[in-house]
Formats: sequence, C-alpha cells, structure tokens
Amino acid sequence: MPLDSMLVMTLLVRDEVDIIRRNIEFHLAQGVDHIIATDNGSVDGTRDILSDFERRGVVDVLDEPGRDHSQAEWVTRMALMARDRFGARWLLNADADEFWLAPSRDLKRELLAADADTLVCQRREMMFGYDSATAAPWHQTLVYRTVSPKRRPRLNDNLSDPLPYPYLYFALPPKLLMRAARLRKVGNGNHTAKYDGKTKQSSSGVTIYHFPIRSAAQFERKVRRGGQALARNTRLSEGVGWHWRRWYRKLASEGLEATLADALPSADRLARDFDNGLLMKDVTMADLLSGAEVA
Repeated sequence: MPLDSMLVMTLLVRDEVDIIRRNIEFHLAQGVDHIIATDNGSVDGTRDILSDFERRGVVDVLDEPGRDHSQAEWVTRMALMARDRFGARWLLNADADEFWLAPSRDLKRELLAADADTLVCQRREMMFGYDSATAAPWHQTLVYRTVSPKRRPRLNDNLSDPLPYPYLYFALPPKLLMRAARLRKVGNGNHTAKYDGKTKQSSSGVTIYHFPIRSAAQFERKVRRGGQALARNTRLSEGVGWHWRRWYRKLASEGLEATLADALPSADRLARDFDNGLLMKDVTMADLLSGAEVA
C-alpha cells in the first residue's frame, strides 16, 4: 500500500444499530484502512457492534457521554488521532447513514490521483414515501432521489416558514475528503476544514449516498435527540442544524406525520414526481448492499 494512500475513516454514532454494521463493512471493502468511531452513549446495541469490530482490530472506539452536539470537537479529536496515532494521510469523516462510493469502487484510486488538500464530494439524498407500507429493509426501500436537486430558498424563519418541496429534494452541502497533514479542525457537519497555511481544493468523483430517514420510528428518535442536543449547546448559532431544530419544533407542535411530510414526499407525491421526471430510481446502493454486482 503506497504510504500516501493511508485512509482512516471517522464515525460519530448514536443508536444506529440498523445501519452501522453495513456501513463499516462497506467502507472497509471500499479501501478504508482503519476506522475510529466515537459512540455518543448508544443504548440500542450499536456499541456492541462496534466492540465486535474492535476485537477484529479494524475499529478503535471512543466513548463520548456528552449530550450537547459538540460534533466538530468530537470529529476533530478523531481526525487528529487518526493522523498522529495511526499515520493517516487521508481522512474520511462520515456519519453512520452515509456511504462514500468511488466510481471505481476503490476510494484509494481516487486519492492517488488527487493533487489537492480537500476533495469535494457531492451527496445523493435517498428517500421513500413516508406513508408507504413495506416490510422490506431500508436499503431496498430507499431507492429514489431527485434528478436535479432544488436550490434551497431563503426563508424569513428557517424554523417555521413552509418549504416549497420536501427537505430531501434540496441540494444539501457537499462534504470533504481531507488530507491529514496540517489539519487543525474539522467544521460542523464535516463540510469544511481548517489547515495551517494555504490549501487547494478540487472536486471529486466520490459520491455520498445518504440515508438519513429510514423509518418513521428512527426519524422520530433522531429528531428528539438532535433537537434536545442542539438546544443544550449555546455556543452554536441557530443556523447550525437548523433543519433538526425545525423538525424538533414541528414534532412538538404538529406531530410526527407533519414532520415526516416536511422532510419526505408521501407515496402519492413520490409516484407523481417520479412520473413527472423530478425523481429517479437509483438502485446502486440497494444492489451493492445486497451483495449484487453493479455495472
């Protein structure tokens, strides 16, 4: 393995038992050399799964009991640990619901060709009809995304103004693959990074398949936890995690169905928007996570 391709992934997780094993196995198969995971007090079995991988020697686990959404601090801690203790040359700072896919199915190939410090990776927001009745697992159900993501409008009040489309129809900020050398800090959401000295940035062929909402129950738990944690952290501006703040308020005032409808299309709308060309079916990850080959 060329020294300059040493790739370490960081994961910040809490109660992700439905997705964490697939995430880790997928990224190890895609060329990640090692994983550092911070478990933020999971109680659903996520921590046990992380321990399984830790015993195999492919994951190191940190336990973080904090409940104030200090995400940037926790991810930066992992990123610097990856560089200074494990010799990482590249960093992939991911969430449990993200799957980073290179065109060649080999993340190392993308890195070996890179001449920049940060590589911009676009996201694909995967969705389903929030009122669909299905017993299929999430990776076989979340197979729709926008053909061309919409630009998010400027709202007078991010927490209460109506959205013209469900939230997952919008173009959400990309994330970065980062060189470890000279890194000082990873920004909130893993969208930015601060370095010592000047840096160069370029676009990447790596695509992030994002599965933030996998069931109504999982979404409700995530909204409650996220909203409460953001409320505790008075250091963050109200723009940080605005959509979680919005959904936390909506869940309390209007209930779960209205909150789901703010984020996802109904089954009827999904069918209409698919027929009208706003949405497309993308089974790339459904096939990969089911073990099938993708051309």
